[in-house]
Amino acid sequence: MDLLSELISSFDPSTPHFRPTEIYNENWLMKLVFAQASSIADATFPLGFLPGSTWFSEGLLPTAFKARHQGDPLSEARTNADGAIGQIRIGAKAKADLELESHATQFTVVEAKVGSPLSKGTSNARYFDQAARNVACMAEVIARAGKEPSNFDRLEFIVLAPEYSIEKGTFSEEMSRSSIEGKVRKRVDAYEKELDEWFDESFTPLLDAIELRTLSWEDSIAWIREHKPGVADQLSEYYDLCLEFK
Repeated sequence: MDLLSELISSFDPSTPHFRPTEIYNENWLMKLVFAQASSIADATFPLGFLPGSTWFSEGLLPTAFKARHQGDPLSEARTNADGAIGQIRIGAKAKADLELESHATQFTVVEAKVGSPLSKGTSNARYFDQAARNVACMAEVIARAGKEPSNFDRLEFIVLAPEYSIEKGTFSEEMSRSSIEGKVRKRVDAYEKELDEWFDESFTPLLDAIELRTLSWEDSIAWIREHKPGVADQLSEYYDLCLEFK
């Protein structure tokens, strides 16, 4: 770890030995923000941690749209969530599989963006964009935990992005409740009634309970600044470099 820290600390963007985006990107920015947010005793902000919550990056969320047979053209792999906050456990079945603890009261999934929109779909469902896919997978995570969405104190899907991207409406269509519902319904219909019960009993209650948010990096860093001004200055500097090299 000392060698790795030394390499990163000595990195000079003006004379790089590897691509700046390996260091300055949304995934590392999100990790830095989560690490600071986890130690702030303010659960009112969208990235706030409820008691007992932790965070994980690149966790795998299970899907309801599993293969029914080898080579099923409708199936999809698990979704790689940029970030998750809550009373979660990782690796009970596989190294990055995400599950909820039985006592979970928070389940927040975050998609982090700096210079790109949400992806439009999967190879087997071109319309099934990143927002619809994440929310559908959240429903499956909750169903597998045997919990009801209405029993959570905080249940959110957040796109964390630059303020200018949010203001120009980059994520508006995909983050609408009607868009997510329609795309998941279309996905379910392709399974010819096999997933109708899942849609009615797992997905619809989640969609009724979940908060769908677009949140800016700028607001997140400003919130951290209220509690940790020195750290926030460093985060702002790092964020500026992420924008420069996006």
